Amino acid sequence: MINGSGKSNLTNKYLQKHHPESPLFLGISGGNGLEHIDINKTKIVYGIDVNQSYLDETKKRFGEKIKQLVLVNADISSSNESFLKADFVWAALIFEYIDIEKGLEFISNNTGEVAKLVITIQSNNGAQSVSPTGVESIKLVKDIFNLVDKDDLQTKALAFELRIVSSEENVLPNGKSFITLEFEKTK
Repeated sequence: MINGSGKSNLTNKYLQKHHPESPLFLGISGGNGLEHIDINKTKIVYGIDVNQSYLDETKKRFGEKIKQLVLVNADISSSNESFLKADFVWAALIFEYIDIEKGLEFISNNTGEVAKLVITIQSNNGAQSVSPTGVESIKLVKDIFNLVDKDDLQTKALAFELRIVSSEENVLPNGKSFITLEFEKTK
């Protein structure tokens, strides 16, 4: 069972498992999970988000602690630009808001020949997609939210030479689940 800090716990688990030198966080939001970065082993940390205010918040929270933090304002659903070479990609709860192929293309273009990719998607298990919060900005994302089928995601990932190596499901208190899929890129 995962609690409210479940996404952060998952981030920590996979960072500890892989010890990346150049991790890339897609949809960095306010930087949750960056507290688990080992600044002595990590050479550079990339954070990408379409929302500049999220990047500003991340810089405020972690800019002094993680000197090797590089924050980029980009829309991964429309950019196929290649401007970095990450060895680890953390993509938690982002594929529900973007085109899967475009997101995978961006990842493929911005990772080295060998890389780990961890994608967490939401499974509603019959519950409402976007939970009521009373926060107006959350209501706006409800219109662009799409559930991601894990089998479809795995099939599309293969086209980008991303091979599934593990998966896990963590049930949340509200009945929804986080499904985490771990992929490996090797050429």
